[in-house]
Amino acid sequence: MINISAEQGLRGTPVEIGVAAAVSQLPIVRGLAETLVLLSDFTLDEVADVRLAVDEVCSTLIGLAAPDTTLQCRFSVGDTDLVVRVRGIAALEGLPDQRSFGWHVLRTLTDQVQATQDPFDQLASGYPTIVEFRRARGKA
Repeated sequence: MINISAEQGLRGTPVEIGVAAAVSQLPIVRGLAETLVLLSDFTLDEVADVRLAVDEVCSTLIGLAAPDTTLQCRFSVGDTDLVVRVRGIAALEGLPDQRSFGWHVLRTLTDQVQATQDPFDQLASGYPTIVEFRRARGKA
């Protein structure tokens, strides 16, 4: 475990969490995201945007998730931005619907968003799927 004070900030030190791919786990991931951006000098509006974007990404991947799988969430705070990478195992082949209202909201709240999917993974019993977004600090 790494002990980092708020004075030092979290820049350059990725923070990762793994949770069950279940709606009941959303408050944990949202809370972690909110805490990280608050400690990293983001404005309150940016904190709200990041929290909503994290919620949308995780909710989308939970909706696609194979049974009994997890979400791996990685938060990387840089000097000027935050990069969030969420990996899950989709039950079926296919990326999240990028024409959906949720994806539109995600594009609005972030500076860059992309989704990728690997071929079927026998060990994982599904399709490894990643959604990653970047949010610049000071965009408000």
